Amino acid sequence: MRKLTNKDIARIVKQWLKGKPITKIAEFFQVTRQRVHQIIKKFRETGEIPFLRKPGRKPKEIDEETEKIILEAHKQFNLGPIHLEKKIEEVYGIHIPHNTIYKILLKHGLVEENMKKKKQRKWVRYEREHSMSLWQGDWKMIHLNGEEKWIIAFMDDASRVVTCCGVFDEATTENTIKVLRRGFAEYGIPDEILTDHGTQFVPSRNRDSASHKFKQFLAEHGVKHIVARIKHPQTNGKIERFWIS
Repeated sequence: MRKLTNKDIARIVKQWLKGKPITKIAEFFQVTRQRVHQIIKKFRETGEIPFLRKPGRKPKEIDEETEKIILEAHKQFNLGPIHLEKKIEEVYGIHIPHNTIYKILLKHGLVEENMKKKKQRKWVRYEREHSMSLWQGDWKMIHLNGEEKWIIAFMDDASRVVTCCGVFDEATTENTIKVLRRGFAEYGIPDEILTDHGTQFVPSRNRDSASHKFKQFLAEHGVKHIVARIKHPQTNGKIERFWIS
């Protein structure tokens, strides 16, 4: 069923007022007859076109006392919203979310609007059209014969062929490289490899500058390493789905 817009709803009412059958209206707008009946019923009850409500919860109004506390605390401590949240809780004994503090400070021109937060993040599509363009890799703990084991697998992004895998007692960088060597020998070297932020793949700190065996191994073979966003398993979803298939 098609999702209607406010413009569609207005057109449905106009078509009905002109005497067009509800069945024809439903077919034209690709919705059920029940949906058209619902719109017409609402229109007949109120006499107004039933426009869609704005999605999401209604913003909670900030009371004058809360606003006063925020302004006083900002004047006294001259802190940003995040640090002011902690200071207000410490001094006044109440918790005011930093987003609320930000709204009040913005209202009074005490902070600059962060335009970066208003822009939607660019969606990066990692799916490749050709084989050997990208491999996805990941570690997974499994139970094998009553024992905890770790399995590592790499999958070609385009063909979804598992190019190499291995089962080990520990999930380490050395075992990761060992499995990749076998995959390179059998299938060749891919252009890029996509992994998560596991310490088998990246340093725990200073990722861009710190040395790491996996990073060096890929550099030696001319492979670009792509690291997925933190807590975003959809990025390397193919290998994630492989574990549950």
